[in-house]
Amino acid sequence: MTVSFVDLPIELLPFVVESVVKPQHLAALCLVDRTFNAVSTARLYERVVIYAWYREAKERIRLVFRTLAEHPHLARHVHSLELRDFPKSLSSSTYTTLHTHVLAALAHCTNLRACTWTRDGSLDDAILSALHTGCPRLAALEINGNDGGYYDPRMLTHFTALERLALVMPSPGVVDVLPVWMAGTGAALRNLTLICKASTSVTDDLLLAIAPALVRLEHLYITGCPKVTHRGIIALVASNTAGLISLGLEGLSQSFDTAAFNTACARTSALRRLASITLTVHTHTPLTEWTARVQELLWDAPLESFQVYATGAFVRAPGADAFWAGVVARHGARLRRFSAHRVHVGLAAVREICAGCPRLERMFIVAEQDELETMAEHLSHARSLRAVHVTFPMNEAAFPQVLAADALLLAKRCAWSVSQVGCNTKVWHVKRSVARDAESGEWRTETSLGPYENPDIPEPFLVIRA
Repeated sequence: MTVSFVDLPIELLPFVVESVVKPQHLAALCLVDRTFNAVSTARLYERVVIYAWYREAKERIRLVFRTLAEHPHLARHVHSLELRDFPKSLSSSTYTTLHTHVLAALAHCTNLRACTWTRDGSLDDAILSALHTGCPRLAALEINGNDGGYYDPRMLTHFTALERLALVMPSPGVVDVLPVWMAGTGAALRNLTLICKASTSVTDDLLLAIAPALVRLEHLYITGCPKVTHRGIIALVASNTAGLISLGLEGLSQSFDTAAFNTACARTSALRRLASITLTVHTHTPLTEWTARVQELLWDAPLESFQVYATGAFVRAPGADAFWAGVVARHGARLRRFSAHRVHVGLAAVREICAGCPRLERMFIVAEQDELETMAEHLSHARSLRAVHVTFPMNEAAFPQVLAADALLLAKRCAWSVSQVGCNTKVWHVKRSVARDAESGEWRTETSLGPYENPDIPEPFLVIRA
């Protein structure tokens, strides 16, 4: 008996739809029939994402909010709203219409759990009030922290049930309300991210002030804050009772005392659950001493993800290979991700990483282009690898055809599990097919590269922020 797609149990349809990533494909599924429409519509509107580089991004935002404002049943499907752009240079009447739609849409998004709104100057008191009153399930908030007179920072203290908070470029006014805000939401907060750009507003004194409220924090990321030293981070660690699961210390003060931080972590056991760490090393930092301190810091951590990169210029340090080997020796059995950016990883170290980390799924490294053939051979031993990205120290971006050839070389030599490969600023999806040779009749595997189709940002471009 011949079985067709329509004979499959309807209960399987949501799992089929979950594998569709492009919005336009989901929109097409909505037109199949009523059953497909019900399942696919919920999936299509579950996560609304608009990045600044999207074609006609600002017009998309206008259409999205008009749709959500005029069709409340669609707005109720929205669980995550991620806006990386927002139209600002509009005529008064056009902006008024958009603003009205925004407020109405947010009032209908009663199931919204996560909101990202990072365009500078696009938030105001009315929008913050609508998020607070119209979205009772909101648990994650990422916003531009530069109030710039557009909103009253005191409005932020109304969000007292947040589990995840990320502030981008917080202004002095927002920084001033943080202690009060954290006192209100600290019992619920599990994830805190502060991202600056050489800002002097985020200091040790601020972290000392908010630390007593953040006792249950599990994920902490501090980026681009040159006035933050070990003192502020130790305060957060000392107050913590939950134990950090992930930690990112990126672009902090060059006077950060790793030895003092190690002592505090050992005393409090704050890293007893640490599975992921992201660190930066300054170009002028004595690497031998720094690597020894980091190994000491991570010695007892159940580490699964290790990420390090140099601030500023590319670092070539032959002694670093011993450090990579030490990380593998201690954590290789658990390690799923290894990332080293702007820091050269020698071929011997690549071999040890691939051979010594049986669960490794993602690897992002820097290498010379003439090392690629040997590196591809080493990568073939990482049998669980899913994504690999290689950055060349020299600017190869002007030669995309060369990068494609390099990426194809990696893809052909890597394990079948690899589905994404990248070189410098290019990322490809790895496609594999099996074909029979017309003359010999033997089956052979053919590997090719296709465009990266996932609407999300490729992970290699999310990792370097300082």
